[in-house]
Amino acid sequence: LRPSLLPGLLDSLRHNLSHKIENVALFELGRVFVRLTRSGDTAAAKSEPTATTEQRRVAMALAGKRNPIFWSGEERDAVFDSSDLKGLVQEFLEAFGVRGVTYVKRNAGTALFVESAAIHLGRIILGELGQMLPALARQYDLREPVLLAELDMDQLLLRRNTARSFKPLPAFPSVRRDVAMIVSETTTHDDVLAAVKHANPPCVENVELFDVFRGKNVPPGHKSMAYAFTYRSSEKTLTDAEVNAAHGRVVECFRQKLKATVRES
Repeated sequence: LRPSLLPGLLDSLRHNLSHKIENVALFELGRVFVRLTRSGDTAAAKSEPTATTEQRRVAMALAGKRNPIFWSGEERDAVFDSSDLKGLVQEFLEAFGVRGVTYVKRNAGTALFVESAAIHLGRIILGELGQMLPALARQYDLREPVLLAELDMDQLLLRRNTARSFKPLPAFPSVRRDVAMIVSETTTHDDVLAAVKHANPPCVENVELFDVFRGKNVPPGHKSMAYAFTYRSSEKTLTDAEVNAAHGRVVECFRQKLKATVRES
């Protein structure tokens, strides 16, 4: 009665490695058995047989180089990292019809992960993802970083929304505003998106992170994050005053919520 799909994926990673297949991306959809929690801590409860329930889960594993061997450039030898795994999970959830997911980073390692995050949909925990502890990876003869994710498929099926709405092609031009800000090293992209949502500026069409910088002129324990905001109305051409007012709400929210030092362009 397996409690997780991850050990099976790790065996598959090791099998591929033993056959000289070093760059691997795998997934599995299957059933696991989860122990039910008991209320109370009485001697009678402890003496009863442990009850379990069956769940469907989907799990993913990445290991090896990110790019094909014929690819050239400075990142030719780059290996999969946590950003690759998070992007893969996000793409899967979007295609599956589960939107509005957030990632809550854990401040400490676990028995399995050196760094990880829980995947939330509101108050529901859908699963987790992270980088496996190197010491555990070596037990499977895996030398490169191993990225793992496991999600509750039953919860995904309950909460998916496959409805698609048609949107006509834009009839009016867009306006771009960039923001570069210095924030604490602990500030995440999800924190920034949450601040944008709190500001609720009108006519925001897209928010894109295009640069993260650490180094000269950035204080220790901080980083610079640069974002591009696209504003567009479906009803008219926006004026500079309207865009500036909407963008000003975002900038002020960054200062208040993220304690950011903002540089606009």
